[in-house]
Amino acid sequence: MSKRLSLFKKLSGDGPVNGPVDAPPAYNAISNDAQLADGLAPSDLAVPPVDEPVNLEAAFEKLNLSDTPANPTVPTCLAHLKLLFAIQSMKEDVGYTDGLWGLWDSRVGPLDPLAVSTEKKGAAAAAASADAQPTPEQLARNKQLELLSQVREKRWALFVARAVERYEVWWKSLRGKPLTERDMDIAGSDSYEKFPSSPIALTEWSEKSMLPLDVLMVWHTHMLNPRAFLEDAMLAGLRSLWTSGMPWETVNKAIDSNFAYKVSDDCKAYWAAGTGLSWENADDPLIKNLRCPRCNTWLQIPWTTCGLPEDHKPGGEDPGLIGNGYGDGNLQYLCSGCGINIRKELLAAAKFVRDTQALLGPENRPMPGTLLDPKSGMPEPPPVLESLRSVLPRTFPNRLLKSGCNSIRTRVTSLITSYTYPDPTIEDIRKEIEKVFGNRQWLREVDGLDRPGAISRNGPLSPVARICVRKMMSRYWENFGHFALDLSGGVMRQGIFIEKMYKLDWLHSPAATDTMARLLVKYDRFTQIMRANPGRVAVPTLDVDLAWHTHQLSPSMYYHFTTNRVKKFTDHDDKIDENTLNLQFEWTSKEYQDRFGEVYSECTCWYCECKRVRLSGYHLPCANSSCESLKLFDLLT
Repeated sequence: MSKRLSLFKKLSGDGPVNGPVDAPPAYNAISNDAQLADGLAPSDLAVPPVDEPVNLEAAFEKLNLSDTPANPTVPTCLAHLKLLFAIQSMKEDVGYTDGLWGLWDSRVGPLDPLAVSTEKKGAAAAAASADAQPTPEQLARNKQLELLSQVREKRWALFVARAVERYEVWWKSLRGKPLTERDMDIAGSDSYEKFPSSPIALTEWSEKSMLPLDVLMVWHTHMLNPRAFLEDAMLAGLRSLWTSGMPWETVNKAIDSNFAYKVSDDCKAYWAAGTGLSWENADDPLIKNLRCPRCNTWLQIPWTTCGLPEDHKPGGEDPGLIGNGYGDGNLQYLCSGCGINIRKELLAAAKFVRDTQALLGPENRPMPGTLLDPKSGMPEPPPVLESLRSVLPRTFPNRLLKSGCNSIRTRVTSLITSYTYPDPTIEDIRKEIEKVFGNRQWLREVDGLDRPGAISRNGPLSPVARICVRKMMSRYWENFGHFALDLSGGVMRQGIFIEKMYKLDWLHSPAATDTMARLLVKYDRFTQIMRANPGRVAVPTLDVDLAWHTHQLSPSMYYHFTTNRVKKFTDHDDKIDENTLNLQFEWTSKEYQDRFGEVYSECTCWYCECKRVRLSGYHLPCANSSCESLKLFDLLT
């Protein structure tokens, strides 16, 4: 485990994550002699007292793991934690690689030795001096550390953007049977209706076929957005990948006890042969080759324009980290062929145009956002009558784009090349769609209701049809990537959870196995609350989230579980606004206590976890100042 401070933190005084809002409740202690459902005793992973060396490698060799999909168990939760630690370790290595992509620490000015010393001492030193009035020198050092953290964040953001690109290359290298509109009209189609649940040969994972850790990280994030991952897998026809999920046994073997990710040279060669990419993210080219969406000229766009020589003299407080490269925050690149400004907004519009052309052409591929029932998140069996299939609300966006109403088909497909819009964006497409929505006769034409003998429809367009149009459009807002969501943003959001897991450090806790067993019980109870309250948003604590995430990494098993228990394919929304989140968390806490008679959110520091299972030989107090166990520790010592 790295001894570095969390590299991207400013002097905020952040300590271990032990607060009551972030941590879980107590359960009846599970005996160390009890056998868990998978045959593993809780004592199997009990770590010796702190004065004895901890042999994590031996502990993880005992895990009962498999590459076949499964519901979450104690071993898979521990293996998941191990993967999160490896990702966090990679993040620190990237952030601390001085000079990566021309991003030198020296751009924030000569490093003050006292600032470096303060950083090494970390949060404890910051907290100790929090009450003291900072001197001008201290303020200057703090500012320098803040700028330094921004440089490290920038290295990581570029690394993630490149990782998403690498993941897309791997995804497209996989063999699948892409979905068509025709598949969606066939009852019992393996490509559509039965895609999530019908048996199929699993992906055969081996050490040789393992992914680079950065690509594995992006796949991990993709699966943690269950409905988006299902939609993308269905469109690409990757049933085997969907069914198999995370190969825990192979992943566990690739990560050593120091959380280093190690594979053979054969594995690296296999990856390079299959994708044409380097094994290491940083070894791939610094140029992104891209065709201009308007004139098809091949362009060579730098991944970042923020790189500077090491001896660059900084000026002012702005470290210059926005940039206009492909992986930067403000992509700007003039096409040498037609002069159009290549921006992310243009690329998102071009993605919509390509998808529309795939719908209209021989690929016959439905638009994203039209595959799953918006309420249940499941494929919808086609109506028996063709007359009903032709007006199905979920597929209205496909019919809209294929119609001739207000020439929308031509207006959309020629949006980029017609020069009608000098700087096309998704906003322009939205306006074209709204024009059709503003004309009731056109809406009837879209569904063929103006033809003789057509079924009648009373009233305006179905609310489901409108929802599906919005869902289709959501695939493109601020997202020019290949997938249903912006995976770069998803990885960054997921990084917050990973860092919290890293700080809690359950992997090194003497009560690790018992903690995993309790959080699995709690997760099961959490899903009972979801089932009993389909109209409410149940908010997980960190420990529930770990079990929930672990379940989602076996997508087919998670689909089977949620559709049977909750009667829908439960999504995992990590973008709920804070006020709503707080209100729903309060409701979840009350509901949990009323239903199960236990507190929903409690401290999960090592001391409190050990106390719950009455482990002896462990004498470190809780780091959460509000925790009652700290007072007990003071009394005992």
